[in-house]
Amino acid sequence: MRSLNMNQTTYEFSRICKKCNCELELDDYAIDTHTCQNKHVFYFKCPQCADYLATAMANIPQKKWKDFIAADKLNEVEAKYEAAMKQH
Repeated sequence: MRSLNMNQTTYEFSRICKKCNCELELDDYAIDTHTCQNKHVFYFKCPQCADYLATAMANIPQKKWKDFIAADKLNEVEAKYEAAMKQH
């Protein structure tokens, strides 16, 4: 049996809802400040079917966050992320 390794250079998070074929919207995020695991997560919601999808922040390169996060929220998310990364 072969194990499947996800190659970080080829995986790209899709911001399209598989049910509705529309763009997911950032609903919330979680910054891990209590462990050394760096389990930072984005939570997305479909505006049509209200389905949720979560993904690790590491699955979206930081330079692409602007494509997923509204400009008014982007600075807040980046500041909290950078602060958490400096803690660990």
